[in-house]
Amino acid sequence: MRILHTADWHLGLKTDDLSRISEQKDALKQLVKISKEKKVDIVLIAGDIYDSLVPSSEAENLFYQTVKELNNDGNTMVVAIAGNHDDPKRLSNASVFANNYGIYLIGQLDKVEIPEYSIGFEKNIRAIESGKGYIVFEKYDGEKAVVAYLPYPSYYRFNESKSSDVSYSDKVKEWFSYGTSRFTDYTINIAVSHLLTYSSKYSSTNYEKLSLIDNNMGFVSNDALFSNAHYTALGHIHSCIPVNREKNIHYSGALLNQTFDDSSDIPTKVIIADINTMGVQRIEKVPLEVKKLKKFVVSSLLQAELACRDNPNDWIKVEVENVEKITIDEIKEIRSKYKNLVTLSIITKEARETKKDFVSKKDLTNSEIFDNFALRQTGMPADPDVKELFLSLMSEELYETD
Repeated sequence: MRILHTADWHLGLKTDDLSRISEQKDALKQLVKISKEKKVDIVLIAGDIYDSLVPSSEAENLFYQTVKELNNDGNTMVVAIAGNHDDPKRLSNASVFANNYGIYLIGQLDKVEIPEYSIGFEKNIRAIESGKGYIVFEKYDGEKAVVAYLPYPSYYRFNESKSSDVSYSDKVKEWFSYGTSRFTDYTINIAVSHLLTYSSKYSSTNYEKLSLIDNNMGFVSNDALFSNAHYTALGHIHSCIPVNREKNIHYSGALLNQTFDDSSDIPTKVIIADINTMGVQRIEKVPLEVKKLKKFVVSSLLQAELACRDNPNDWIKVEVENVEKITIDEIKEIRSKYKNLVTLSIITKEARETKKDFVSKKDLTNSEIFDNFALRQTGMPADPDVKELFLSLMSEELYETD
């Protein structure tokens, strides 16, 4: 069985007020082409389909059109789960129609209904069974695959209360077990979820530090994902990285480069995996042709212009630092000349001196922000109990919306 693993499309995304919808359309055309050329049996979309809980009509139309094309007239099954940026109910509502075509849109950890007439065999692959947290697919040659799914695992979304006796990682393992318990030695076993876990790049020291905040910030330990799955498809991290090579747990990464950082020079990818009942036989990471996002820190407007000129096919962000003065006309001229210039920041020498005494909230932890607020308001350090309540609420807010 051949699967295609993708995630984090973030349809409707803007980067520094720049709409990326046309790039997303192009990237998704590439994805559809790859799926058809590779003759994929199942496409897994591991969450964050949209960039906001209330997507634009253009973003929704693009999603539905794409999954319809990926479905390939019913010959390729499509399983899409909700990420933290998606409204689970909004996504699931469309399943009333989508399930009829072999497109399964899953927002909650509920049983997916399979239309009765899908039991007939006229296509390459069909769904034959479902239950809470899983769907069983069968190919025309009798090969079967169990897909265990876990949409973005939130206590709030699953209508459950937190328990101090059970860690978040253990709770995720329990939620996943509804589907993974259906795995057998005679089926191809696949898991898909949208969550934050540690990549194999973390050192043991970093792992221990992150483990301390499992419950507060929604980190999931690696072993919570260990099961009899031959392949685990994850979304949430925007880089195509392995979590555990031995267990074949992978992030596919995002559809587009989204931030002006070092990773924006790395092509985005989709993962193709060939799997049988003995395990993963082959993994191929197929790059997508998408724009890179490059950031330059320069000391003159001329250098800013050169950065734009020398990278015509990339989106450019430039910070001009330590200059005496730049006029509005000069800024307008470079902006009109280079359409690939997304953001231009000017920091004069005078502003640099002023900035020395300024501390950005972005450089502070939530705890430090609250301490400073309490000191300004009352002249006294924050009450420990009040501070703990504030931090717990902040953690839940980040957990639900970041």
